[in-house]
Parts: sequence; C-alpha cells; structure tokens
Amino acid sequence: MMRNLVNRAESVARAEQRRQLLRIAARTRELVRDAAIEVEEARILVRGRGIVKRWLIDPSLRFLSSGLR
Repeated sequence: MMRNLVNRAESVARAEQRRQLLRIAARTRELVRDAAIEVEEARILVRGRGIVKRWLIDPSLRFLSSGLR
C-alpha cells in the first residue's frame, strides 16, 4: 500500500514538474523570440545566435526565474 502511495506521489510530482517546465519555456519564448527553446528532461535549453551576449546585456534574461513566480 505504501509503495502505491509513493509511486502515485512521484507520478504527480513528475507531471507538475513537466507542466512548470512547459510554462517557463513558453514565457522564455515570449522574451527571446529569435532563439530555439527546447524542454529536455528537467531543463530548458535556449539556443541561438548571440544568446550569450544578449544574456549578458539584458537583465530580464539573467534574472528570468525571478519573474516567473
């Protein structure tokens, strides 16, 4: 019985994590329109020409996670 409860809790947690990742990826797409955004496992990859330079210049990208709550 306890094993079923743990399995269910892990399933719910994975689903919530995926939902949050997709939400953050969508918000990132709004901010960085010319970049490729990929959701991979438990991370979001942002790729594009000049993205590092843009990240250094634009504080809204550097502190992206603080604006997503």
